[in-house]
Amino acid sequence: NGLNGHSVLQTEDDAALDTQSSLQLLEDPKSTDLRNEFGKFQQSPGLVSSSSSFSFTMFPTVDEMIVNQRLIEMSAQHPKDLVVIFVDTTYLETFGVWLDHYKHHDNSERILSIFAISEIAYDKVSAAFSSPTTQAKLRGVGETLLVNLNPGKGKDMRNADPDRFLNKLWVLRLHIMQRIINTFPNLNVLYTDADAIWLKDPVQLYNHPQHQSSNIVASRGTYPEWCPLAMELHDDEKMHLNTVTICFGFTYFRNSPDLHQLAQNLQNAVARYRNDDQIAINCVLNLQYDSNDDLHMNDPSSIAAFTQPDKSVIRSFFGKVIAHNIKVSILPYEQVTRRCGRDEGMLENSVVAHCYTDLKEGQSKLNAFDHFGFLIEGQNSLRHVFDNPELDTPILASSSAPGTRASWEEAAYSLSLDRFWRHIKAATPEGDSIENSYYPDLKAQHQSTKELRSTRLLNSVRIPKSGSSALSVKARALSGCHPDGYPCCKFPGHPVGSCPRKDLMCSLVTGCTDHRPDYDGDEAVITTLRDPVSRSVSAFFYHYPHTSVKHGESHTWEKFVENIQSPRYKNILTKMLEGSYAYVGFDEVKHTVPRAKARLCTIAWFGLSEMPVSSSMMLYETPQFRKLLPNPVAFGLQASDATAAEHAAEEKDGLRVNSDSEYKEFLAASFATNDGTSFVMQHNQHDMEVYQFAEKLFCGRLLAKIGLVEEMKQGGLGLEEIEKCTSIGFDNIEELCYNIQNNA
Repeated sequence: NGLNGHSVLQTEDDAALDTQSSLQLLEDPKSTDLRNEFGKFQQSPGLVSSSSSFSFTMFPTVDEMIVNQRLIEMSAQHPKDLVVIFVDTTYLETFGVWLDHYKHHDNSERILSIFAISEIAYDKVSAAFSSPTTQAKLRGVGETLLVNLNPGKGKDMRNADPDRFLNKLWVLRLHIMQRIINTFPNLNVLYTDADAIWLKDPVQLYNHPQHQSSNIVASRGTYPEWCPLAMELHDDEKMHLNTVTICFGFTYFRNSPDLHQLAQNLQNAVARYRNDDQIAINCVLNLQYDSNDDLHMNDPSSIAAFTQPDKSVIRSFFGKVIAHNIKVSILPYEQVTRRCGRDEGMLENSVVAHCYTDLKEGQSKLNAFDHFGFLIEGQNSLRHVFDNPELDTPILASSSAPGTRASWEEAAYSLSLDRFWRHIKAATPEGDSIENSYYPDLKAQHQSTKELRSTRLLNSVRIPKSGSSALSVKARALSGCHPDGYPCCKFPGHPVGSCPRKDLMCSLVTGCTDHRPDYDGDEAVITTLRDPVSRSVSAFFYHYPHTSVKHGESHTWEKFVENIQSPRYKNILTKMLEGSYAYVGFDEVKHTVPRAKARLCTIAWFGLSEMPVSSSMMLYETPQFRKLLPNPVAFGLQASDATAAEHAAEEKDGLRVNSDSEYKEFLAASFATNDGTSFVMQHNQHDMEVYQFAEKLFCGRLLAKIGLVEEMKQGGLGLEEIEKCTSIGFDNIEELCYNIQNNA
């Protein structure tokens, strides 16, 4: 039962009354006029339809919602709560179940604001809400707004840019919240997820006397663990502490000038925190605000003092730059429940059930609703009102599905960022500001350190056909070259035409173009290596100076033999580690294995093309880069300020690829028939020995990083690479490096 006394399962008599209300609505000439205009809502924004205790207004854009006079009038006389919920096509049935519960509470002081993430969702909800039959079922929902978040940009935001979808949504949520509270001073904002079921009216939570002075009343989470706002005692005997954070699944923002300032701070900082609004709000309060109270995170007695009898935690924070206070109430799991089935009777006293499921998709949520008895059956159920096959369009498979390249890149970046914040917090002396403990790039670090005088901040040794273009992108990102996400530092590049833009000049990086190593400076050196056999074949199918094959000539086995036997194309890795141009003639006296190994031992970071995940994870674990905030570009992700068109141009112009069909045909025929692998190894014995040493050195360093391999395994990252590393035998590789350097 809701607090207004309505039964959750309506009777046939209730349904009859609703039908009667619907018929009365249709007989009302004024209502009929409104109904007849529904087809014009895109041309006539802010169109209103109403039914008994339900009315809704449609907005084709957020801008039109913000300036709508009706919304201004609704909130002008006294404060109201704007319930904000985001829906897309995959969660419409879930949203229908949520509405079944929402409509049984007293919503007279609320305005439900539905933000449709996709145009399909907007069309489906507007069509359902325009139906008199559905309007009868919506009795009790009250004032409702429907806003299109994705007008004129294709049918589904997920399809338009699936890899960045959530980041865009999280940033958009903060932007919308800021615009609402700044425009409507009498509107408080209540964020609720579509799977956070209101079993009882949550007004008893955020308007409880102990929380009425709080700017934020939020459900409880543990993420992000590195930015807790409090701790809770999990095990009295072992004194184990759990982190306490704001969870955006159910969060109430009480409008005030202080909240306006926090919202602005969140907008300014969210890009720094992975474009994740939940990370941003917790880390901004944890790192950028001072505490108004004297809570000691690791002191159980202090923690107990800040825990209310109902297990709520209340904290107070002070904004340092522009003076303002923020008071936060974090609700206990008994009131907003996450692990719904963990303890018997957990849901008996729950007000909001936001049940955790392993899979974050609509059907898993519905299965959980069914298991816990949340589904409401009967003629007035709203669960299926959005089923409209005529509006369906095929949903493209997301490129971030498990196992794809985009998936591990995102996950590697996320884990690297998590480890970075934990390291920075641990390394910051007590009393010091964490903001002064890290830098966005080497340029910022250079500007803050008097000892660093040279403008050359990083040395990029680009071994051809070993991911050298991607290496240049990493070098620019680490150094602070702008714009982000491009593979060269001067136009037109070498060879001419390899640089996609004219505004990429950056003197911070040595060796950002061409393949001529320069070890004269004292800046950190980075490089990437590739198995000599696959590197040699790839180079053979490239263009001059990487191959002897001229334009128009065929890639025959005879030409390949000529290429591999030429001193110009032998032992490229050994030559470049010694300091020679990649395509100088190989000299056995000058280009030795011991000297190449010794050089490799001094390189700050090197990656292996055959181990892309582990190589990415090791980049920001490197001592020289440990204070740098991980940049998504360094993980192969799109620059945050780049458009999709720019990214496509970068892929096409900067990161070039071989002729795939001829390349594959050669490998399957001539190369396989003539045992090309053995032939390449025979003529590149120096490189083979150096590369095998590099594998041992890389794996030794990877396995030596405290906790890294364990966390990678937990996230399913680079499992095959880790397995290979554990199978490679090595004995104290760093000591071996020391001896090699002394004897070289």
